[in-house]
Amino acid sequence: MIITIDGPAGSGKSTAARMLARRLKIAYLDTGATYRAATLAAIQAGADLRDPAALAQLVGRLEIGLHYRGDDLAVTVGPQDVTREIRLPEVSDKSHYLARAPAVRAVLVDLQRRMGLKLAAEYGGVVSEGRDQGSVVFPQADFKFYLDATPEVRARRRCDQLLADGQQADYQEVLQAILLRDGRDRSRSVAPLIKPPGGVEIDTSGMTIAQVTDELARLVQAARP
Repeated sequence: MIITIDGPAGSGKSTAARMLARRLKIAYLDTGATYRAATLAAIQAGADLRDPAALAQLVGRLEIGLHYRGDDLAVTVGPQDVTREIRLPEVSDKSHYLARAPAVRAVLVDLQRRMGLKLAAEYGGVVSEGRDQGSVVFPQADFKFYLDATPEVRARRRCDQLLADGQQADYQEVLQAILLRDGRDRSRSVAPLIKPPGGVEIDTSGMTIAQVTDELARLVQAARP
């Protein structure tokens, strides 16, 4: 069973995907981590982020891995554990350079598809979340969801997350960053952020993450034989 959850930053898709996977006792795949890992590697290598061809060559040589440690997902690039480093603001700010490069996306989409199918085979199913999972990576998924919320709610959630991680957070700056990212994600020429065909859209603005997870689980379980 393959379940995809797409949506913009702050919609709750990452946490909901993890909780849903735990509820259904299947695997969870954070595809955004592959872009972050590739971005971190490009930064560390001093690569020109405005050169798509150079980025594609670099990413094609990377060995990006996602590994379970109990219920947690660890991210590696070769032998290096980058689980924490890929969440740094600099990586978030620069990941769009790789996300909008078609050749880079081709490499990472192939990686995500292979990872997702392997996890589904090992665990009996996978919840794969990102921005193009239901539309590009797994268009034939058994269940496709699209989570969204108002930019203001998403900015507040992001601020709360940063503060909880011990980082500084200015609401207006975070809101502007989210609006900028929304524009980039929805207008890029390759695999733009959209509600996938046949996907179920859920507005999470007024919902707790537990309520979102309950609704996702209800829809999946109601449709399963």
